[in-house]
Amino acid sequence: MSNNQEIAGRSARPDLNDLYLFARVVEHGSFTAAGRAAGLTTSRVSRRIADLEGRLGVRLLHRTTRKLALTPIGEQYYQHCRALVSEAEAAAEVVEQVQAVPRGRVRVTCPALTAQSVLGPIVTDFMRQCPEVRVSLAASDRVVDLIDEGFDVAIRFRALPLEDSSLVARTIGESRAYLVASPTLLEGYGRPALPADLARFPSLGKSRHDAGYVWQLTGEHGENAAIPYRPRLDSDDWRVLKHAALAGLGLVAMPDEMCQADIDAGRLEIALPDWRLPGSSLHIVYPSRRGLIPAVRAFIDFAAERLAAQCPKNRGQTPVSPV
Repeated sequence: MSNNQEIAGRSARPDLNDLYLFARVVEHGSFTAAGRAAGLTTSRVSRRIADLEGRLGVRLLHRTTRKLALTPIGEQYYQHCRALVSEAEAAAEVVEQVQAVPRGRVRVTCPALTAQSVLGPIVTDFMRQCPEVRVSLAASDRVVDLIDEGFDVAIRFRALPLEDSSLVARTIGESRAYLVASPTLLEGYGRPALPADLARFPSLGKSRHDAGYVWQLTGEHGENAAIPYRPRLDSDDWRVLKHAALAGLGLVAMPDEMCQADIDAGRLEIALPDWRLPGSSLHIVYPSRRGLIPAVRAFIDFAAERLAAQCPKNRGQTPVSPV
């Protein structure tokens, strides 16, 4: 074999440890910091990166007395090295997940209605399955900062993308909302045929602190209607609003998990069946895919499967894949 063939062979079969070390040098910004993280001396790290450049026949880093900077080819090379490191860590986590027994505490936050209607039984069943896990569940309708407040997982109804790019959002499904009233109220005022007919009805509303109260409706053929209303009763508690609706005090836009059983039983009725209110997407949100402890990963997978089965659009479909 010629010298050129030997060099080409070595270049085609790089030492993966050197690729890993190169990625760490770039991420830490210095040979010293990378060496400290890898348990190597600064001179050893510098020599191995120099050897890597020698085998490749290109310069990957510009070195000055004050900092390191990637060359154009070094930038491209680093992107591949980073992907390799990420996949290696993911492979290791697969093994760790199988081998490790979930234990420790998982801190979860979700809207109050979700805790009351669906998440309570899910948490109970999860803790039966994972007896060494402790769960702290905070039910709150305010926007929670997962990082600053130390939460592992959040269950949220909201639109993507997230404001914080460091968070991961796993979409579970969609929750529907219905404009409902008691049959007695609809009979007394005459059942509405068009959105404009809603103006003659008394109304109830979830408390708002920003814009006014408006029902945004979409018809069968995509037509839109915005109907402003002034609620007789507004509250931040869905149970209060449902009790008032059952008593015939007004129309209310309510999520399906709060009113579906009453619709099925005939205690509430959808006011305009051919018009839809906007739905909201259900997400499980957590700080990172990497480094999740087994207890948190187990909870995310367990909750995602159970919540997906209860979302109207997911019933009868294959459960979402695990993280």
